Amino acid sequence: MEVRIALCQVPGSGDVNGNLEEVGRITGEISADIYLFPELFLTEYGCRSFDGSVLAKAEQSLKELCCEKGIAVAMGMPVVRGGETFNSLVFFSPEGRTEYDKLYLANFKPYNEEVFSPGKGPSMVEWKGMRFGLLICYDAMFPEIHRYYATHGADAVLMASASAEQSEYAMNTVLPARSFENTVYTLFCNNTGTGPAGRYFGGSCAYSPLGKALAKAGTGEEVVTVTLSSSEIESARKIRTHLADLRSDIVWD
Repeated sequence: MEVRIALCQVPGSGDVNGNLEEVGRITGEISADIYLFPELFLTEYGCRSFDGSVLAKAEQSLKELCCEKGIAVAMGMPVVRGGETFNSLVFFSPEGRTEYDKLYLANFKPYNEEVFSPGKGPSMVEWKGMRFGLLICYDAMFPEIHRYYATHGADAVLMASASAEQSEYAMNTVLPARSFENTVYTLFCNNTGTGPAGRYFGGSCAYSPLGKALAKAGTGEEVVTVTLSSSEIESARKIRTHLADLRSDIVWD
């Protein structure tokens, strides 16, 4: 079983319709099963004022695009729900939509996400026979999320990000480790250009279940594609038996 992923390292702007046009262009020019976009791509990361009607129309457009082309789009966007606003990664497909709300908000300099409410838990979705955990940026610093996904049947983790240059070392260190220790793919799609936190370092990357970089973008606008294979996951889990060796009887107190 194989699934082709496009990591769409393109900067969002304050123009929602313009961002949707960019999605249409990319999905028309590049063949993939899933198109992953950066954190808060729909409105751009610095936007802190959200028009619910505009967001609703954008979501409808994305649903129609996925149904028309038989694809999935995973995009960072604000989601307004129950009087709260969440920094979310929304997975659209012809089968519906799945939302993941960022669990750990980055409210330390140079980031500011005080307008958002923190998410309540993990979220998974199945597409084209593979299971995907959803993740956003700072959440990657908390290893229990990747481990939860791996122990609940995930084959890969889709991660949207808006990581500035000062986070480059951390991401380049942590993400291959998360893949390796859990024997899952990690698909990291970062922003590019500049934003409120400074310059984004780009570097979108697909990591194998053994933590190897399979495809990596540079610092500018770029779309990187990679094919995930269930046989590669099976092979990795025979080589590194981390999940099979987990113990539930250890007393940590």
